[in-house]
Amino acid sequence: MKKILLLLVSFFYFVSFTYAQGDLQEVVYLKNGSIIRGIIIEQQPNKLIKIQTNDGNVFVYNIDEVDKITKEPYYNRNHKKNNSNFQYKETNGYKGFLELGYTFGTGDFGEDELEINGTYGYQFNPYFFLGAGTGVHFYFDSSKVALPIYADLRANFIKSSITPFVGIKIGYSPFDLQGFYLNPNAGVRFALDSKTLKALNISMGYSMQKVDVDWGYYGISRETVGGVNLKVGIEF
Repeated sequence: MKKILLLLVSFFYFVSFTYAQGDLQEVVYLKNGSIIRGIIIEQQPNKLIKIQTNDGNVFVYNIDEVDKITKEPYYNRNHKKNNSNFQYKETNGYKGFLELGYTFGTGDFGEDELEINGTYGYQFNPYFFLGAGTGVHFYFDSSKVALPIYADLRANFIKSSITPFVGIKIGYSPFDLQGFYLNPNAGVRFALDSKTLKALNISMGYSMQKVDVDWGYYGISRETVGGVNLKVGIEF
């Protein structure tokens, strides 16, 4: 349990840090009043710094010339314009998801599980998506497979190329492992500047599958197989 809690804390720290750092650039303030914005590509302590600007130019300054170094939101108008087109070029329309995940079983009936999910649906605006999908979930201990069919609701927090999101899958698994399926999750969406792939998603959540457990002489009971899961997915 301690390892799972540590994993959860580490993940949400990563989400917060990624969100905070996503749209910042380094800014060098010189003692002569000049301000240089870009990426510091080399820094020699007490000697010099080398910074590359957004247009590709590289400048080198002695440390004696530098007043301070900070991280600030992007200032360049062209950057904002290009970034806006990149972020919001599709605010609504049909799209799909493919996900690969692994669940670390918890509780009395927890099992480690490998899963592949496919979802297709409609993005109503930059924030809300609703779709339906199915998955193949393989449970290692019992060597059984669940095939959940689910509705998938997702919500992005902000309009940005990097945004935190929350989601929930609710459905039912027929066939071998029959029962209610639930998967609330949260993560980070990284928009991609690609014609075929829209974004990369990294998420963590809790996966729950209702199953029948055969106790032989004592009969059959309805139990919950669940655990903490990590997933990596793409949007197309």
